Amino acid sequence: MYDRLFQLVDKLPEGMKKPILREISPIREVFLEQRPARLMLVGSVGKSVPEFLHTACGVTVETGEMSGGWRSYKLSGRSGRGEAQILDARFDAPDDVVAAAIAHAAPDVLIYLRENLEPEAIWTKAIARVAQSGAETPIVGIAYGGEPARARLQALFASDRQFSMRRSVVCMPDEEEWGVGEAICAVLPNAARLEFARIAGAKKAQAEIAGSLLKSFTTVCGVIGLQPIPLADMPVLTTLQTLMVGLVVYVSGKPVNVRLVTEFLGALGLNIGAGILFRESARAIIKIVPLWGNAVSGFVAGAGTYAVGRAAISYFIEESPIAETQKLFHRLLPGWDAFKRRRLPSLKTAQTMEAEQIEAKAPPVGENPGNK
Repeated sequence: MYDRLFQLVDKLPEGMKKPILREISPIREVFLEQRPARLMLVGSVGKSVPEFLHTACGVTVETGEMSGGWRSYKLSGRSGRGEAQILDARFDAPDDVVAAAIAHAAPDVLIYLRENLEPEAIWTKAIARVAQSGAETPIVGIAYGGEPARARLQALFASDRQFSMRRSVVCMPDEEEWGVGEAICAVLPNAARLEFARIAGAKKAQAEIAGSLLKSFTTVCGVIGLQPIPLADMPVLTTLQTLMVGLVVYVSGKPVNVRLVTEFLGALGLNIGAGILFRESARAIIKIVPLWGNAVSGFVAGAGTYAVGRAAISYFIEESPIAETQKLFHRLLPGWDAFKRRRLPSLKTAQTMEAEQIEAKAPPVGENPGNK
């Protein structure tokens, strides 16, 4: 899919290739360089790795093969949704085994598991393990036992240089606003972030990744819409918008197929019968008017792409009902009335339009009782 996108961009004038390629570079980093996250566990040994993943992220996993000291874990019964690689370097793991695994592949993040009544030896061993991992590796502390346990763990992190000098966050498995899966995703590198967000069902991380994707496609489609070639860009824009929806579905962890994407676009009214051809033709014909027509065309192409992508995030990641998603899409979609009156649209960004319109006309999609 990336190759196809690159081929489309390669057909544009030379002056526009560089800025567009810069915008699509995050797509390459997140999707094409994607790999399993490497998590190194230190601290308490009371929970097995599958128990940790189930408690922390609410997922049931199957234990996979060992490679270089790192063991893979995949979701039970959910093929194709990725995997995580975990090095169990807690108290009873041999030092030479841990050192060999770190030499084979550096961890992306350290996970410190803290039980309520933990012997001092556990903490001492954890400090030594952290020192082995490399100076830049971030840490996520997981406190079992409620708010007092979190406070004690934060104090421990602040008391030792091996912990205090690193990027770190402390959380609890039962937190709703900022769960363990979200905390881990926040400190992972981009190449490992997507796969773990899919496995853990980390909705906030998925929405953020999809938002970055949306920004890239909106910019690309806006630039393509500025091209003074009436009607010639419609197949390109349609291809890009369809590709964008497919990638949003992939980020959500759902299986991607042509039928699913087509049905979603059809539910939004993006088909010839619903008038999309007329709207896109009108947008392209406006280009015949020099300068003003190109500006409007570029705005509509970009804002229309944003509306499609934002609706896809709402439906596939935020799991809003299709009726609410349709309302959101039509609120964001540039209308034909502005062109009939021959007035340029407001210079407000699509994001500002969305925030203002949702606040004024409807409750936020996330608060709909039916979302659960």
